Amino acid sequence: MKINLIIPSFYPATVYGGPIFSTLHTSQELAKLKDCEIYVSTTNANMETKLDVETNSWKKFEDNLFVKYYNTTVKHTISLPMFFLMWQDIKQADVIHLQSVYNFSAPFALLYAKIFKKPVLLSPRGQFGGWCLENGSRFKQLWLDLLIKPFKKIITWHATAEQEKNEILTICPNTIVEVVSNGIEYDLFQKSSVLSKQTFMKKYTDKEIETDNIIVSMGRLQKKKGFDILINSFVKVLERYPKATLFIAGQNEGEENNLKQQVNELKLADKVFLVGAINGQDKIDFLANADLFVLPSHNENFGNVYVESLAAGTPIVASKNTPWSEVEEADCGKWVNNSVKETTQAILEMLEKDREKMRVNAKALAKKYDWKNIAVQFKEVFERMYENATVNK
Repeated sequence: MKINLIIPSFYPATVYGGPIFSTLHTSQELAKLKDCEIYVSTTNANMETKLDVETNSWKKFEDNLFVKYYNTTVKHTISLPMFFLMWQDIKQADVIHLQSVYNFSAPFALLYAKIFKKPVLLSPRGQFGGWCLENGSRFKQLWLDLLIKPFKKIITWHATAEQEKNEILTICPNTIVEVVSNGIEYDLFQKSSVLSKQTFMKKYTDKEIETDNIIVSMGRLQKKKGFDILINSFVKVLERYPKATLFIAGQNEGEENNLKQQVNELKLADKVFLVGAINGQDKIDFLANADLFVLPSHNENFGNVYVESLAAGTPIVASKNTPWSEVEEADCGKWVNNSVKETTQAILEMLEKDREKMRVNAKALAKKYDWKNIAVQFKEVFERMYENATVNK
């Protein structure tokens, strides 16, 4: 089976965060399965720059995994060659996996898929969440009505959780929605370095600061992530834990100056640290050596960093705008409204719990999200789509 993954950006464009890694690992594990070939149609977009890759031709990435980076021609984000030439990629495929709804590549891909009678799995990647729709909802509704819904007969929707499935059905009722979660390189997150709190502080602040509780968060620095809520909550946490420290890691996407101003106004310069983007082994160590991970996001269809923290053995506090309710049953986290009051209470409650017990529980929950299991689920979805499309031709 030939699967054509169409996505605006792909590895090594890690500046775009979690989705880059999730699509990479899904593609790699699918390529290892019997009778699967993955062809990724993407661009060389890399935020304000371009990837240093050969463009507009197929390159072998790994066995059974090929990537074509189309050259971006407008502001490093839009690729006219991709719009007009991707029909060749779609024609040779059995199934299309289209990622991102509000990207100019989406209607072109759907049009070509309809012409060549190819079934499409469409992943909105959280773009149907309430918070996301409220920001620019008039444009987004027009986009859906004019450029996406006319192709509904060839679309199977992909959700990463039941919560996202319900969001999709609210926007596009009477459609097929397959639920397959994101995953984790579970074994990779078991290889963490054990750092003392003093070493941790020195590594990420270059300062000699005494601390007894390390709270971390991670994500692109944008309003959606709710970091301002976290900082306000942390002020309340300090009343009970005056030696606690908060670290926020992530690439700036417009919110960094606002967060720095908030930290300065609250006089938290020696308590709250923005440490920039962290990747690789540093990311694993950052998560594994914390006492608690907290991200009061306004919307996440899955939130890779939550399961990454769990895999590293660190319990989490997640907002109810994410699908992580199961951490409460698994006794490795809290799932609460992303208000300052409820986030504060959740942090205080988690810091009282047995850290080693939380480590064991967190890892046990994360293990079921290993990418090998996720790839098998995706293959089953693609096989059903292909069989149904063949019958209906």
